[in-house]
Amino acid sequence: MTQVERPNWEPLVNAVGERVAGDFMWMFEVELSDGRSLQAYKHVDTRCYVHLAADGQAHYYKEPNRYVPIPGWKIFTAVFRTPPRLGGVTEGQILDSRNAVDRLYERESHEKDAPDPASPGDSANTSGGVR
Repeated sequence: MTQVERPNWEPLVNAVGERVAGDFMWMFEVELSDGRSLQAYKHVDTRCYVHLAADGQAHYYKEPNRYVPIPGWKIFTAVFRTPPRLGGVTEGQILDSRNAVDRLYERESHEKDAPDPASPGDSANTSGGVR
């Protein structure tokens, strides 16, 4: 972890919008070996993590100390899988979350047609297991 004091909500809000971002907690920032930073967010109900770079690229954590790129719609689909009868989750939250995933899928499928930039490394400069 590089810092745990100053939350950066911009990558999450850009990905899913303010309404859905309100269902997350900002946890920490981590710096990758290429100098990029990822913001770690934890969903308040499902307790699943999303790691987002400033440009919106989503990542998932893989032992030991690696962050692997993944399409945003895939990671948010996993985060929003709601166990049956999860307390406190409203139908509105579920609908907003599904709509956010649909928008991400649409946006990312259009970006897929654009040429890929060089892919920087994904090893993190962290110690210990960070999730």
